[in-house]
Amino acid sequence: MTHPRANSPNRWRRAIAVGTAAALLGTSAPLGARMQIGQTPESPIDISHDPLACMTPVLAPEVDAGVSPEQDYEKGYVYFRAAGTEDYYYAKMDGPAATLQAILPRPLPETRAVDYFLRAYDLREASKRKGDWTPPVVPGTTCQSKGKIVPAAGAGLTIGLTREGQTPYPPGFNKKDIAKIILVSGAIVTIAQALKSAGASSGGGTSAGAGGAGAGGGLSTGVIVAGAAAVAGAAVAVAANNNNNNNPTRTPTPTSTPTPTPTVPPLRFVQADASWSGSGDVEIHVIGPGGQEVGQRFPAGCESTSNRTERVVLQGALPAGTYRVDLEGRSCAAGTPASIAAIASVQSDSGQKCPSAFVSVPVPGTVTACQFTLP
Repeated sequence: MTHPRANSPNRWRRAIAVGTAAALLGTSAPLGARMQIGQTPESPIDISHDPLACMTPVLAPEVDAGVSPEQDYEKGYVYFRAAGTEDYYYAKMDGPAATLQAILPRPLPETRAVDYFLRAYDLREASKRKGDWTPPVVPGTTCQSKGKIVPAAGAGLTIGLTREGQTPYPPGFNKKDIAKIILVSGAIVTIAQALKSAGASSGGGTSAGAGGAGAGGGLSTGVIVAGAAAVAGAAVAVAANNNNNNNPTRTPTPTSTPTPTPTVPPLRFVQADASWSGSGDVEIHVIGPGGQEVGQRFPAGCESTSNRTERVVLQGALPAGTYRVDLEGRSCAAGTPASIAAIASVQSDSGQKCPSAFVSVPVPGTVTACQFTLP
């Protein structure tokens, strides 16, 4: 008896292509559709959250929340967009219901503010929405809201789309922080796959055909699925051709000569802090390997006697060598003590450089708080 596959090679190829597309999309119901605003009934669960007062282009914003009753919680998301733009994107909240956390991509310096709100789902798929906040984006590290130090390669975040045809990158946010995209179908693809799918509409100024991205370079699930099916079909066609070819000569595999990659100094981020309270002023200085003061300083001085922090930020391709952190004590007015008790610390994208330690700073005078080395 002849095997049915031999009589229907096209049917066999289509089946493999469709199977590949199904594997890419997954079997779960579309996440994007389920998470659209107003698509689910109201849940009785409660969401607690301390709104972010601000955001900064330097740190990836950290959003914390808690949901109660904890036993009813299933999943939660932070929806965000640059103020003045149309589409929301989302980041999944991870962790136990009482201590949920999500990390957002860093806003760009030119982004004036960020809109965001929270949505949590219970076990019945009902949801509760919390808030409509618009914290401003402030320069440097002057923002005291929670945030994560991001390495030079980016934050490696997975960001979700809320509608078909959205651009993979949220406008107004740092592209380097986004590694993967969640399509409205629920499938997760790399940013490279997403950009490849959306590229047809952004190049040449022509709009895509049915199922493709729009002229604005948006992302279509259909394009990615079609691409996966096309790749699968091509692979099957090659296999069938090799099986039916009586010529024993195998198709040669093309090779290429690797091109040497030039050495590029790594981009780094270092933050040195000095905190104190009471009368008096503490100036923080970071001295580089060449003996010159380096970094951008964000001062705090005699404006109050409450706890305050002065900060120096170093960013970019920093030279290797030993760095020194000096604290300088200054008098604000009569009654300034002969020394100020300050706490100094240094953090970097690779971890802590100087642990937090109390330093007695003479007034007037300068003392070295710590030293650290960059390779």
